[in-house]
Amino acid sequence: MHYSLAELARLTETQVVGDGDIVITELASLSHATASSLRFLSDSARREELVNPLIGAVVVHEQDADAISNGLISDDPYLTYAKLSRLFHEDSYPFGSSIHPSAYIDVSAVVAADVSVGPNAVIGPCVSIGAGSVIGPNVSIYSKVRIGLDALIGANVVIGFDGFGFARSSSGWVKIYQLGGVKIGNNVEIGAGCTIDRGALDDTVISDGVKLDDQVHIAHGCFIGERTALAGCVALAGSTRLGADVTVGGMTGFTGHLSVCDKVHIGANALVTKSINIAGTYLGGAGGVLKAREWRRNAVHFRQLDALAKRIRALEQRLKVK
Repeated sequence: MHYSLAELARLTETQVVGDGDIVITELASLSHATASSLRFLSDSARREELVNPLIGAVVVHEQDADAISNGLISDDPYLTYAKLSRLFHEDSYPFGSSIHPSAYIDVSAVVAADVSVGPNAVIGPCVSIGAGSVIGPNVSIYSKVRIGLDALIGANVVIGFDGFGFARSSSGWVKIYQLGGVKIGNNVEIGAGCTIDRGALDDTVISDGVKLDDQVHIAHGCFIGERTALAGCVALAGSTRLGADVTVGGMTGFTGHLSVCDKVHIGANALVTKSINIAGTYLGGAGGVLKAREWRRNAVHFRQLDALAKRIRALEQRLKVK
């Protein structure tokens, strides 16, 4: 697979710097330089990581064009890299464009003609899967799950199993049977090992364009708005509602029965315990989240607590002497 630099400029709507006839055969990291590699520099602060800038080609912002001999000028090098990755992508799904003989599909399931289903996948009753979708190996899809067009479901995903619902009685726990289903929109990507529970009454909903990293858990009755993206090991407790264009860092948890408005970013390792109604960036830890600017101020004060405590003890001793 190879392209001239000029071809790549045309396909990505970028501008050529240097020799447009050089042949590119691979995408590479900043530190890996060969005569036929194309790298990308999205942050000017990382220019020192650009090893051998005279070798191969680099995608850069206009202000970094002086650092390279050949490459592409882009308004958004990271977005250009995303477009390039599709051009150089070799199909990594050996089961693509087919249904593996070891897969089980219930007779009542409706699966579009061009859906791919990997080895040992199980598709249960009353499931529907839209055209262009890829279901990975060992995926389990329980009943009453609807998946839209062009979904990509990674290996070992479980969709539509019961949510965690029990009522306490004098003799132990009484199971609450989950009566809802799961509705997944178009162009949704679900990473390996994710679990998405069916709703207790209303469906669990994953809207169009949502992206879930590996090991994400979505509990019963949650709603995730369009184009929202959750990083690895994020966990949503029951009835959490996330708006559109929300991004969440890895290892963040939501305590359930709360909502987050559109266009919110929540940093990694946070615990969201209350609804967020104002767009913006939020950071935090086990104590909850705050607006990023407020959290950073508090973090500075936290690092000073020991020194402040010593000063207070010293003042107390002086007052006692007096």
